[in-house]
Amino acid sequence: MSLFDHIKELLSQNENFAKDGEVFKNKVVEAALKLDPSLISILIKDEKAKSTFFVDVEGVLVFDKIKFQKFVSNKDFLPDSFTAFKNKIGLTANGEYLTEAKEVVLDFPYKDCVLEGGQTKDNEKRSEIFWSETLAPEEIDRLFEPKVLSNWKKYDKDGEHKVESISLDDNLIIKGNNLIALHSLKKVYKGKIKLIYIDPPYNTGKDSFSYNDSFNHSTWLTFMKNRLEVAYELLKENGVLFISIDVNEQAYLKVLCDEIFRRENFVGEIIWETATDNNPTQISIEHEYVLCYAKNKNILPKWKITSDKAQHIINKYNELKLELGDDIKLIEKNLRAWVNAMKKSNDVDLSGVSHYNYVDEKGVFYPGNSANTKPGGYNFDIIHPITKQACKKPENGYRWPIETFNEADENGEVLWPDDENGIPKIKKRIETATELLKGYFYEDNRKSTKALTKIMGRKVFENPKSINLLKKIIKFSTSDNDIILDFFAGSGSTAEAVSEVNKELNSNRKYILVEQMDYIDKVTLERVLATTKDSFVYCELMKLNQLIIDKVSETRDFIEIIKFIQNLTLNPLIKITLNENYLKSLLELSNDNLKAAKKTLLECFDKNMLYVPLTESQNLDYSISKLDLNYTNQFYNL
Repeated sequence: MSLFDHIKELLSQNENFAKDGEVFKNKVVEAALKLDPSLISILIKDEKAKSTFFVDVEGVLVFDKIKFQKFVSNKDFLPDSFTAFKNKIGLTANGEYLTEAKEVVLDFPYKDCVLEGGQTKDNEKRSEIFWSETLAPEEIDRLFEPKVLSNWKKYDKDGEHKVESISLDDNLIIKGNNLIALHSLKKVYKGKIKLIYIDPPYNTGKDSFSYNDSFNHSTWLTFMKNRLEVAYELLKENGVLFISIDVNEQAYLKVLCDEIFRRENFVGEIIWETATDNNPTQISIEHEYVLCYAKNKNILPKWKITSDKAQHIINKYNELKLELGDDIKLIEKNLRAWVNAMKKSNDVDLSGVSHYNYVDEKGVFYPGNSANTKPGGYNFDIIHPITKQACKKPENGYRWPIETFNEADENGEVLWPDDENGIPKIKKRIETATELLKGYFYEDNRKSTKALTKIMGRKVFENPKSINLLKKIIKFSTSDNDIILDFFAGSGSTAEAVSEVNKELNSNRKYILVEQMDYIDKVTLERVLATTKDSFVYCELMKLNQLIIDKVSETRDFIEIIKFIQNLTLNPLIKITLNENYLKSLLELSNDNLKAAKKTLLECFDKNMLYVPLTESQNLDYSISKLDLNYTNQFYNL
């Protein structure tokens, strides 16, 4: 009898650990970690178990709970799951819980494992047990190798074309599992990405976001941890990460990011007021969060850009000038009336620039405050040009030196009072207005849904990202020629936002999108083509085991499952991790256990071989076309 079978037999002595031949793995591991006396008693009385899991320390037997936990988590012991143990979620420091340590890091079940999110269909959510799988470290060897890329295409405003060449100047859209795609991108783009923006599943369990938005908490944390770790490697030293999230996971995501990016690299968060909650139970939740982290906050520049809001006023001024000619007073009167109307209606956000409502022959301005904010300002006389008397001075003195005032006066940039009883002011032109990235943003997200529905001619996506918020983030955090990455591409909002910024600023920013859902053809690509005139290159991770997994996931017929099982060991290209006898045992399951059969069958596939590794690109058995091989090699040699 093998050690695995022997331990199963021992555990069956206690109904808390096993019943009717089924061992409760999670309970066993929990008991081991708690040093449960009933478990210890069973094991220490058995010579085989004692010699395997206990260590003699000066005559005292010490239970090696970590070794035992790994043993029980091994799929050869219980081959019904690759998942590691479930313990509890909490804050730990150096392996001790917060109450026992001072330094804090996030700890949770599966932390050292990898969650491979495998959903490709819109309807694979919530109830589907095979959506994702958590792999223990020993199950991973080739999972993160760069993969062969296939089905290469180039798109532009004229449609689909054959790819002629590939360069780092290309916009890029990749279809495939985003965790594996990120590791493939790392070979080319490590340290080259300036901005990563992602809108991952919020783990709410109730919204209609097409990802499976109902992970259990610890699994979701693992899912995010795996992806954020490789995202960190992709960022430039002065790169930044923005993550949209809601209240359900914001706190834990913040601590997780503190661990990966380090707390001192937390830049801040944006509170995004999105919509009115008409059905609150206690507190009406009307906002989401956007967390921002830098790879190295110390080298970030001060973020300040030319004001987008000011452009609304400039546009209105130009409209009035065409209508009213050179009547400056009438233009100013109408401009002020429009600004006040916008402030009341909120149709146009003019916060921070509404004071630019003065007009002269040069355009729109506002008279800046001349007074110093505290005593000790500049003290000098300014002679009024008409009365020839010294003008009134600010109580704390002027905020600028005489040279600054004289230069402004020579350029016609001083607003003079009617006489010497007023204080002269330097005009600030609206074209010089700047804005900072504020921690509050308002936009009803239903606006984004309506806009996308109008573009596509049908409703294709719930709650797409806000183009206006994305554009703001891109303008503040990136420069010309920078690369922006979104590995939860969804409907393709990030590509549209990058394209609009490029048009507005005459820049050449590039985007990389990754999306694994099958709607990429009918939603993501169509939306990018409809809203941008930019060209982009499209490719896919070349499927291997993933092809069969997709078919197994879709089947609703137990007979089809039997066929898969019968053919598995006959196909040399299918990589499985469990023995043939185990596969054959599945045949004993009835149609009533279709989900269980599918789950078990899916776990038989070697997840390291979901896609064809680059190192296997010369293997003729995989039928890689010469074009795909050529483009793949070009890409990885960039």
